[in-house]
Amino acid sequence: MRGVSAASLESVLESVGGATADGADGVAVGQEVFAVVAALDANPVLRRVLSDPATEQDAKAGLARSLFGPHVGEGALRIVVVAASARWSSARDVADALEQAGVQAVLGQAERAGALETVADELFSFSTVVTGDVELRQALNDRTAPVDARADLAGRLVDGKVDAASAALARQAAAGRHRGFEQTLSDFGSAAVEREGRLSATVTSAYPLETAERERLAAVLGRKYGRDVHVDVHVDPAVIGGLSVDIAGERIDATVATKLAEARRGLVG
Repeated sequence: MRGVSAASLESVLESVGGATADGADGVAVGQEVFAVVAALDANPVLRRVLSDPATEQDAKAGLARSLFGPHVGEGALRIVVVAASARWSSARDVADALEQAGVQAVLGQAERAGALETVADELFSFSTVVTGDVELRQALNDRTAPVDARADLAGRLVDGKVDAASAALARQAAAGRHRGFEQTLSDFGSAAVEREGRLSATVTSAYPLETAERERLAAVLGRKYGRDVHVDVHVDPAVIGGLSVDIAGERIDATVATKLAEARRGLVG
């Protein structure tokens, strides 16, 4: 987000700490915020009202309280009211900011439980499993199926097998708001890694990397960027060989496929 939305996003994210204080269950708060996001996604008129700069902040806050107060707890409502009272460049930014806040509420609970690294690993692992299973990937990304059905499928796959925070985020990833299920899971995993103070590196390779290879790559990247790095490996035989690394807004592409493409362009030129 940029401009006024960026400042508003910061305010919304700052509200998460207070909303999950005093022993509040961050996973429950996050899930309630996700329910509000779903309601906004389904109601473009409401999104426009809450993002209308001509509407008084108090009026928007009051509307949010009246609509969502009966359905969510105090913590989630606090976050929603902050979002409703803020100024936004785009109507969709309201829901996007709330989704990020919900993710941080869930991850905050994992952090307090000492499970943040576990959650990151579980999200990345599930993303890899889905990427490698064509039928499962299609089912979780099927836009003709109701969002609730996709979320229930994700839940059946992970409930009782992973941390509660991971399960909540897997269900939210099924909404597929801007990207596919597996990409959204990786984004949530990256958010967990960043909350730990580490960098997340997405590595594309023609074959799975051994643990020692991942550790060496993480060490090399850590020296280059001056921070601990979590390596998330995606296998894609199309790259033929070599690696592609996306980290800190940069892409390091040393794949054989890219080198061959560059060679072809050189011959044609």
